[in-house]
Amino acid sequence: MAKNPKFDLQRFHFEHRLWGKEIDFVNEEVTIFAHLLDEMKVILPTDLATDFAETLQRVAREIEHFKRVNNTLKSEIHAQENVMAIALKNETVQYNDDIWATQVYLREKMDFYHDNYRKFKTEFRLFIGKDLENHFSLKAVASLQETA
Repeated sequence: MAKNPKFDLQRFHFEHRLWGKEIDFVNEEVTIFAHLLDEMKVILPTDLATDFAETLQRVAREIEHFKRVNNTLKSEIHAQENVMAIALKNETVQYNDDIWATQVYLREKMDFYHDNYRKFKTEFRLFIGKDLENHFSLKAVASLQETA
């Protein structure tokens, strides 16, 4: 397949902008998820159900994981943008196969990221949507809240 450097770089830049917006959105979502978890820790006594406490901790770790991954992805995309800007600026520079290879790598990484985040989000929704009454005695929760 013949490569058109100008078109490819424009397309790559579009992908970078799209990915950046997606990552920003995920950052906002995981911040909301973290806030919701903090509220759940206050409202629901984790000492009554250790499996629930463990699940809360696991979900909190996954949220922190996505925050770290988001920062890493943003910096990798930014680095690729810088390389592309130099390639466009220096018209004497031939189209660099490294740019193409890095873009393929970033696409694969973003596909993996999308899959993982989609799975996490589904698990999170299922966790939040559980009937929490099955995990806790409402009388026990009410008595603990009265003493607090």
